[in-house]
Amino acid sequence: MRIALVTETFPPEVNGVGRTLLRLSIGLRDKGHELEVVRPTHLEEDGSTPAPVPQWVVPGAPLPGYPRLRFGFYCRRRLLKRWRQRTPDVIHVATEGPLGLAAQSAARKLRIPVASSFHTNFHAYGEFYGYGLLTGVALSYLRLFHNRADCTLVPSRETVDKLHRYGFRRLGLLTRGVDTALFDPGRRSTALRLSLIHISEPTRPT
Repeated sequence: MRIALVTETFPPEVNGVGRTLLRLSIGLRDKGHELEVVRPTHLEEDGSTPAPVPQWVVPGAPLPGYPRLRFGFYCRRRLLKRWRQRTPDVIHVATEGPLGLAAQSAARKLRIPVASSFHTNFHAYGEFYGYGLLTGVALSYLRLFHNRADCTLVPSRETVDKLHRYGFRRLGLLTRGVDTALFDPGRRSTALRLSLIHISEPTRPT
C-alpha cells in the first residue's frame, strides 16, 4: 500500500509518540509498504542525518510554552497538490493539530480513507494544570476530530473502553510492540542489574 503518515511530532524530537511513530513507520516500510511521513520542520535538524523513512517537511512553528516542540501549519492546499500528483491508498493522521486537520480535510476532498490514532489524553491536562473548565472543550474537540476519521487506533483495551464511554466511534486496537532485536536475553548484564539494585535500595540511617 501507499501510505501517508501525518504527524506533528517525529524524530529528531525526542518523546514517546515520536518514537512510537518512527517504529511504526520502519515496520510498515520493512513489510513492503510505500510510506511517506508528513511533518513540520524541527529546530535541531540540519540535514546532515539521513532520514530513516521518506519524509516531506511542511512549514511549522514552536508550540507556545514549549519552544522545542513544533506544530504544523494548516496547509490544505499543499497537501491537495501533493496527493493529487501521487495519491496515497490511505492517510494516517497521528496528531490532532492544524496539520492533522488539514490532512483530514484534504483526504475527504480526494476521497481517500483516513485512519487516526489516539496517543495523548490532552483533555486530562486541564485538571492537572488547574484549567479544569477546559477539560470538556478539549474532550469535545478530540471526539469531533477522531470521529471524522474512518477509524481510530488506540494503544490499549482500557483506552478503547474509556473512549467508547466518551462517545468516540469506530475504535480499533493497535498495541505497542517490543523490539526483540534490542531487548534480547543475550544482552542481559548481571553487573548492570546488580548496580541498579544497589541504586534502588533506600539509604538506611546510621
